[in-house]
Amino acid sequence: MTTGTEDHAAAGREVPADAPARCFHCGEAVPADGRWGAEIDGSVRAMCCAGCEAAALAITGFGLGAYYRQREALAERPDAHGIAVEVMHDPEVARRYVHEADGVARANLVISGMTCVACAWLIESRLAAVPGVKRFELHYDGRRAEAAWDAEVCDLGAVCEAICGLGFDARPYSVDQRRAADAEAARALLARLGVAGVFGMQVMSVSLALYLGAAEELGMQAAFLRWAAMLLSLPVLLYSAAPFFRAAWVTLRAGALNMDVPVSIAIAAAYFGSASQVLAGHGEVYFDSVVMFTAFLLLTRWLELRARVRAAARLEALTALVPEAVNRIVEDAFGRRLEVVAALRLAVGDRIRVRPGEVIAADGIVEAGTSTVDEALLSGESLPRSRTAGDAVLAGSTNLDAPLDVRVTATGDKAFAGQLSTLVARAAGGRPAHEQPLAWLLRWFVAGVLGCAAATALYWWWQDSARVFPAVLAVLVVSCPCALAIARPAAVAAAHAALLEAGVAVLGRDALERFASVSDCVLDKTGTLTEGRLELDTVRTLGVLDRERMIAYAAALSAGASHPIAAALRKSGEQATLLAASDLRTATGRGVRGQVDGHDIVLGARAYVAEHLATPAGTDFERAPEGDGKEAWLGCDGELAGRFEFRDQLRPEAPEAVAAIRAAGLDCALLSGDRERVAASVAEQCGIERVWAGHDPAMKLERVKALQAAGHHVLMVGDGINDSAVLAGADVSVAVAEASALARQQADALLLKPRLTLLPALVRTARQLATIVQQNFAWAITYNALAVPLAMSARLPPWAAALGMSLSSLVVVVNALRIRVDE
Repeated sequence: MTTGTEDHAAAGREVPADAPARCFHCGEAVPADGRWGAEIDGSVRAMCCAGCEAAALAITGFGLGAYYRQREALAERPDAHGIAVEVMHDPEVARRYVHEADGVARANLVISGMTCVACAWLIESRLAAVPGVKRFELHYDGRRAEAAWDAEVCDLGAVCEAICGLGFDARPYSVDQRRAADAEAARALLARLGVAGVFGMQVMSVSLALYLGAAEELGMQAAFLRWAAMLLSLPVLLYSAAPFFRAAWVTLRAGALNMDVPVSIAIAAAYFGSASQVLAGHGEVYFDSVVMFTAFLLLTRWLELRARVRAAARLEALTALVPEAVNRIVEDAFGRRLEVVAALRLAVGDRIRVRPGEVIAADGIVEAGTSTVDEALLSGESLPRSRTAGDAVLAGSTNLDAPLDVRVTATGDKAFAGQLSTLVARAAGGRPAHEQPLAWLLRWFVAGVLGCAAATALYWWWQDSARVFPAVLAVLVVSCPCALAIARPAAVAAAHAALLEAGVAVLGRDALERFASVSDCVLDKTGTLTEGRLELDTVRTLGVLDRERMIAYAAALSAGASHPIAAALRKSGEQATLLAASDLRTATGRGVRGQVDGHDIVLGARAYVAEHLATPAGTDFERAPEGDGKEAWLGCDGELAGRFEFRDQLRPEAPEAVAAIRAAGLDCALLSGDRERVAASVAEQCGIERVWAGHDPAMKLERVKALQAAGHHVLMVGDGINDSAVLAGADVSVAVAEASALARQQADALLLKPRLTLLPALVRTARQLATIVQQNFAWAITYNALAVPLAMSARLPPWAAALGMSLSSLVVVVNALRIRVDE
């Protein structure tokens, strides 16, 4: 491939001899031979290297040449990043960063090389044209993007290549990248705020002396103080207020309006209008308004950033402790051994050894060993939990006592912590649909403010020309589009952070708003109101076998099963004689048969066991009446041996949680697939009056749909795979701690701590959020409705307008930070 002059001649776009000495794309020096160039807006522009030329050709080739007219700063040189995008096509590399569900792949990216908002527009416009890309949202402030694409059409590498082809750098999002971006933004804000504060105090001191007439008393010339105020305000104008001017300029060049437009006009008008008064030697000056206005605006934005960082830091705690290396168990011709591998290389089905004190690197099932595991980071539970063979463990938890051999079931972003981190970030950082009307309102608000300023100028020019400048300046300064713009985002960020701190991860977009409007709370029974871990309660023998033999035979048949009843039987049989079962035949959902210790044993439901008895056992069944809990029957050599009865312990906090839910004004109902008698017993203990028992997943969904058709807004709470459909169909849903993966994916929120009292706390917090958002909007609208007419009447001095506008934004932010979660 050639890149010399002959290429350009062939393309019919030779670079003219008088081409400028600087690259049109990045501003670097152009080589003397001028061999790189691209046609932009009808003119051939010189480029410094093949990378800039390729980026420019890509931009213009996709019809995005408007980028060069809208940009406020030169781009970075494309070859400055040096990232090997080709590796992003490798499935093994992408596996760590890409989350795939239902054929749609998602990943978070960090974009480098952006210099202005026009860069964000350029990237979003380009990605919209990439085949297979379904959605691409770029958050310019954090240099972070969320991409979703059809996994059958393209991959992570194709997305990154499209971005890098424009001259930017794209790589998968990481905690370090996010922290670096936030730290850079915080440093920049604090530096600008510091300059505004230091010089602002000097300007305020000078202005105070002018207002009080101290210059004459001290024998000083007022003109000197006015010149001092002008010079001291200059760093604030040129440095501290620079972001407002840049954003306003880009917006205006794009033919739009945003809140930075009146802000920038007000700051510039106050400074240059006052400077003209200084040069003329008479008239009022408003340099104090310039510095005060700028400082308070920067302070408000810094408080916003703090709220976002707080939520992000709590979110990252879910995945930050996953180790980089693990001990993988390898069995080959040389026997069984351990090898150290990067956690990135783990795959589903691998087996790892987790020593005491080590952090578990992936979700998995314990295959060997018994230990206690600290899951405080994930669940908030302060007490370690016992884990043995057959139990699930989560990535990010810490093994405490003894070695565990774990079979990997999920890694990276597909593990519990990774999925949770992705879902919460998507919920907190997404763009809700109802923000579109707000953006429309802000544009019209800004236009209205500019219109009011023009009307004020015309009126006072006709009435009293001396009042034109201070009145117009007061209108521009006192109006507060910032309060409207941050009324909801500031409150939502604070609510997400508070809920995460308390142990609730909100996963669905707009879910907090939907939680505030629920009228009914429908709860699953097993695993939600109860612990979900069955324990053997009673063994009823009928004389064929004694109690110990019944338990031993049942435990042998249950050795390889995952059903809760099988787990309870295995646990009860740990102290019994160890027996092995053979010739196993399983009837899904009914029972199991096999040979144990030379006997033909059948275990399962009443009807299933009855089918395998040599003689009718009606009388024997009647001798063991139905219990309050789950049951399993055992037959031996064609005869009925007896029955096992199990109990599922009620969660200790369940009655308290139900009472709190009802106190919050919600109607409670229990919706279960269990028998009527069992469900009614649990409902009675919890104080629930409405009970719907014996429902399969389809019937559960129909029941919730019937409530919705009657005008109810339903909150569904569940934990199992059989709850996934009804969780998705409810108006809003919650999955409890230790819920199945499918239930977590369908839920709008997840309880990270095993405490049902978080449910009413979640509803109260959502209602508090709705109230605070309404208060913020009401405050912003009321403030502007009163302040703007006052400023138009020329009764509000610009310094008071600056103070009022800044305090208005601060009120919104401080009000949002009041959100707390109280159980």
